[in-house]
Amino acid sequence: MSRSVLSLRLPVYLQTKLIQNGYHTVADFDESPLAEDLSHFLTQSEVRSLASAAQAQPPAHSAWFIRQQARTRSYFSTRLRQLDALLGGGGIPLGCLTEVVGEAGGGQTELCLRLCLAARLPAAQGGLGIDSVYIDTVGSFSYCGAVQAAHRLCTSQPERLTDENGPELSSSLVTSLLDGIHVFRVYAAHELMALLYSFDQIASHIAQVGLVVVNTISWPFLASFTGNIARRQVLHAELAHLLSQIASKHKVAIVLVSQAKSAFGRSNTPSSSSMDGDVWTRVAANRMSLQRRPDGGFKIALTASTMHPSGEAFINDI
Repeated sequence: MSRSVLSLRLPVYLQTKLIQNGYHTVADFDESPLAEDLSHFLTQSEVRSLASAAQAQPPAHSAWFIRQQARTRSYFSTRLRQLDALLGGGGIPLGCLTEVVGEAGGGQTELCLRLCLAARLPAAQGGLGIDSVYIDTVGSFSYCGAVQAAHRLCTSQPERLTDENGPELSSSLVTSLLDGIHVFRVYAAHELMALLYSFDQIASHIAQVGLVVVNTISWPFLASFTGNIARRQVLHAELAHLLSQIASKHKVAIVLVSQAKSAFGRSNTPSSSSMDGDVWTRVAANRMSLQRRPDGGFKIALTASTMHPSGEAFINDI
């Protein structure tokens, strides 16, 4: 398989130019001289940079280096004791991807809001004080829901997140938590791709961004390519690489919600089979399946991980 242009060491704007003009892999511009084939939208300097990057070999890292990266990785607590324990005690890792698989109405939006709020908490209260980018592709984000989630977080923890002086400080904390969630609404696959290609600009405007949530990663591609599975798979592969680059470069945690296949006849078992296949699992450090239980609680199963053994957790309320 030919290398994707996203794997080349090129500026993001140059990668975007190539993809916008139909060049997705090195093989797409191998058959004719680069200067003749690309000069209608690239400068001579950009053509030389592309030629040099295409001939360069991907870097290799030793197993020891990879181990040290994992050992020094930062985490933020979800403020859900059972979920933190399931994830090795630290919570959600920064610098890599986490996939959450669930059926519609399974609690994914509640979990995403909880993660955004928990990450925003000051360090003294178990968070990292980081902002989040919430990419909403299905219209699931609700301001009222976010306010309720913030109040639940402030009142349900063993450590008091409110002040003895009264509700004023609690209200101030809720406002501070919500102020750190930056919501983007996208409707189609090309809008999602364009937004993520411009992440460098987003990060320059949101100085403390440390979490990116995409809820859901599945819907834009299902809606845009209902009958073109091959094209959907190509874009999935490109986006998976781009998300990995963003997580590594900006040291952010990326949480992807993928749509689960319907699990008819297995209502007590959360489905871990995504409609997107295993494309996100290949680049994610952790894959979790989430299911809302009949009693109103939630069941979370860690179904695949490069960091922790698989297991299950039961949570009464997110």
